[in-house]
Amino acid sequence: MKPLLNLVWPVVAAAGMAACTSASSEEKKTVKAPEVQQVATAEVQTLRPSKQIVLPGELKPWNRVSLYAKVKGFIRDVRVDRGSVVRKGQVLAVLDAPEVLSELAQAQAQLQAQEAAINEQKARFRASRLTYNRLLQTSKVEGAVSLHELDQAEARMLADSATVAVATGTIQASRSNYQTKKELRQYLTITAPFDGVITERNVSAGALVGAGDSNAKPLFVLEDSRTLRLTVAVPETFANQLPSKSTVSFSVSAMPEQQFNAKLARSAQSLVEANRAMMAEFDVDNKTNLLKPGMYAEVRLPVERTASTLFVPKTAVVSSSEKTFVIRVANNKAEWVTVEKGNTLDSLVEVFGGLHAGEPIVRIASEEIRDGQAVNAGRK
Repeated sequence: MKPLLNLVWPVVAAAGMAACTSASSEEKKTVKAPEVQQVATAEVQTLRPSKQIVLPGELKPWNRVSLYAKVKGFIRDVRVDRGSVVRKGQVLAVLDAPEVLSELAQAQAQLQAQEAAINEQKARFRASRLTYNRLLQTSKVEGAVSLHELDQAEARMLADSATVAVATGTIQASRSNYQTKKELRQYLTITAPFDGVITERNVSAGALVGAGDSNAKPLFVLEDSRTLRLTVAVPETFANQLPSKSTVSFSVSAMPEQQFNAKLARSAQSLVEANRAMMAEFDVDNKTNLLKPGMYAEVRLPVERTASTLFVPKTAVVSSSEKTFVIRVANNKAEWVTVEKGNTLDSLVEVFGGLHAGEPIVRIASEEIRDGQAVNAGRK
């Protein structure tokens, strides 16, 4: 019995191995080659579009100044109030400062005394000079004048000349001191430096005001709002896209139904480090006084690239955790190209990277289309 089993077992094992080999070969035959993915493509476009962006702005007066008292004194008279329309040079308030007037009178008296003194010294100098010149002429006659007498006359003349020179310097200093005191007296009258409207009044008659109080409020705040400055912080992205001589339109919350226009007047040409934005100013004619300084505005700002750039459909740009890319189709293979996004324009987005105008890219891209994968491109 055992010899029979020994013969049968190898036959069964061989048959089993043959069956496994046959099944494996059949399985290999049924494995299909990977399918070539069908993709719709679009071309990279080169455009130089202009668009409008909406940014917040603020209206500021053309001129604004806080007026303080330069000298210490009491308010004697206040001639304007909040809302008063004033002209350049108009008196706003008058101060009383007796010590300033006293110092002015003293400086004037000193100047008059020194002017009288210098006249006397000049007369002495003229007399000593004439005496010396006469003695010098007389000394030409031998024995008429002694050398000692001539030397004394010359020394007296030189001394009087030096006295006049010193007095001249002193009187110049006295005149400067008198002029300073005179200007301080002028500061007792507060006047408007330009045409405008008083927007703040913080004093009344009898109040003590003057320099030295760092926390003191200004006596008045004066604003000129006939022309307003519309200030806009232009983000870094658009800092180089603001055309010169551009015109913007804007609206304010107080009159949302009305549109106003303004022209670009100046820009900082530099970014503020705090918010990485460039400050731009637009001049607004406000002779009708409809707009008020301090209002916030919604500004529609035209922006335009200085040169043509590349645009692709928004759906062609994939933003993954690794990078932002588009899929270029080259030789029926997908190729990931890293890009950076810029402005958007309807269904298109601006891109910067290793692309060229006219190149085919996958219109609806995704991470499922791997880099280097075979694709079959078709336009849609």
